[in-house]
Amino acid sequence: MTLLRLTLALALLASTLAGPARPAGAAEELTLVSTVTRVVNLPMLVGLRLLEREDGIKVTVKDLRSPEAAMLAVIDGQGQVATGFAPFYPAIEKGAAVRGVMELSRPEFVVMAKKEIADVKALHGVRLASHSPKATVQSLLTHYLKSRPGVEPSVVFIPEGSPARAEALLRGAVDAAAFDLTAAQVVSDRAPGKFHVLIDFTDQPVSSSTLVVNGEFARTRPEVVQKLVRRILQSYREGARDLKFWVRERGPAMKEVDDAKLEGQLKALVKIFDLNGGLDRMRGPGAAANLGFQVATGNLSGPADKWKPEQFFDVTALQAVLEDIGRR
Repeated sequence: MTLLRLTLALALLASTLAGPARPAGAAEELTLVSTVTRVVNLPMLVGLRLLEREDGIKVTVKDLRSPEAAMLAVIDGQGQVATGFAPFYPAIEKGAAVRGVMELSRPEFVVMAKKEIADVKALHGVRLASHSPKATVQSLLTHYLKSRPGVEPSVVFIPEGSPARAEALLRGAVDAAAFDLTAAQVVSDRAPGKFHVLIDFTDQPVSSSTLVVNGEFARTRPEVVQKLVRRILQSYREGARDLKFWVRERGPAMKEVDDAKLEGQLKALVKIFDLNGGLDRMRGPGAAANLGFQVATGNLSGPADKWKPEQFFDVTALQAVLEDIGRR
């Protein structure tokens, strides 16, 4: 084989391994793998619309039923980015080439109970609806109850989502339920005075949802990752200033929800969106506490000090964006 033919063969092989090339001038396209779209996703979705409008990068959102399925899809390359919940951490422990590049939200969950259940001790033995054994909300509940010895509710797993657990509570199928703030608002509106928030997880210094990027994509397209992080942060900051921004800019998402009702739901959620992208929980002592929570709940193996933040988080893009737009 001549040198020229060998060079051409090697070039063809490299092209094949890299996948189909994007035609010159063609618009960049991303696929984001998520779980079923809820109100808490809306600020992120608005960020994706900004990315398309301002940067010409089209994002297709692929909804899957479970956080585990979304994690497997981004690991497998079915999407370049994903929303990562509790399964993100054990996936990395098992060697998955993915990293979290920004925090999408802190916990949005509460435990609501019948008014007659006046304190946490009264949860002992009662039927309490939760998501699934490894879900974030169940991890939060397990961690919380460890500091309350003797309080052991009878947990009923209803993984179909917060609305399903809210319905179970309203129907009397359970006496308490763990679900998101939007579902809590629905329960309060439909049955005023009959239920109350018994445990509030929204002030916990841990990441609930993380923007996860496929490792190969992060390595080859860092400029796209940075643009994505910038636009989501832009959405968070604009919406925190004016909730109507998210309502106006939602596009086709949640058009079935009345504007005023949607604004009310977002008002309950705004406190869980970090305007600095969760940087303080992705590096330094905050990251150590974040990972320590995963160890304490059995989501990661211990001891906690064997884990380093950079094994899970790559804050390069987030830091670059914050250096440009400033911290809040």
